[in-house]
Amino acid sequence: MKQVEFEHVQADLTGYGFGKGLRNEFVNAEGTVRKRIEAGWDYQGYLPLTTRGTGEIEEISLVFVKED
Repeated sequence: MKQVEFEHVQADLTGYGFGKGLRNEFVNAEGTVRKRIEAGWDYQGYLPLTTRGTGEIEEISLVFVKED
């Protein structure tokens, strides 16, 4: 049997200026994936959860799987 877990990661708005001068960054996503892999989970990918009308992704769900 496999366990599946999802971990939500919110983007931080960074940069300066108007419009495309600003950007969304998932600052701690790599650290989250690293910790889960070290704990025995397999990273499967991500699902975009929230996007802006202009197409930028604001929140993702990281997908992890682990054998029981």
